[in-house]
Amino acid sequence: MKSTPRPRIREAGIAIAAAFLLGSNALAQTPMGSAPPPTPVSDTAIIFEPSQPLIKSSEEVGRDYPYSWGFDASFSDYGFGGGLFLSRTLGQDFTASLSFDLGTAKGSHEFDLVQQDKINDIYVIPLMASVEYRLFRNGLSENLRPFAAVGVGPVVAMSSPSTTDFFPNFGQAQAKIIPGGFLGLGAKFGTDPKSNFGASIRYFIIPYPGSIQSTATQSLTNLSGLFITVSYGYNF
Repeated sequence: MKSTPRPRIREAGIAIAAAFLLGSNALAQTPMGSAPPPTPVSDTAIIFEPSQPLIKSSEEVGRDYPYSWGFDASFSDYGFGGGLFLSRTLGQDFTASLSFDLGTAKGSHEFDLVQQDKINDIYVIPLMASVEYRLFRNGLSENLRPFAAVGVGPVVAMSSPSTTDFFPNFGQAQAKIIPGGFLGLGAKFGTDPKSNFGASIRYFIIPYPGSIQSTATQSLTNLSGLFITVSYGYNF
């Protein structure tokens, strides 16, 4: 029996190894005409923005709601008072106001000496035109808006007999119109565009010509005084 020559066996082995390597490379390559690998998908999150800012600056509020009206309450050595106001924004820093207040005036001894006889109830009704100027616009946030104010106008000083019959006494009331004014410092709070809340300290200058009798032993010659005022208004 004849044996196969060794050179042929070696050649056959080399051919099989070459065929194996070529087949592996062919499988590793991408077939022609196939689609390229997909690209990474970027984030598709949608960000919604409001059509109007959620918090408006005082300048925007003044442009959209230039007018404001409301009421205020005041506290002083004389007691309690209250009133109404109407204001208009004139620009970034200025606001003009017209206010009507009703308060009382008492002698300095009325709270201490109860035995003194009360003669007249005294009412002070200032009608003031005022201007407010905003302070520290660039240094503070919109939530705190301090201001300085000055006002002038007529003041009605009225007295009526002090008895238990309140309304009938107005038929015997005596009134005098005198000039007056005030200087004040205050602040407004909050960012609601349709309302405003504020507090201020005002010193009213109301010199009274002559005197107005308060008790049996005391007459008032000056209706000036320091008032603490809080206010609440609606913008429109």
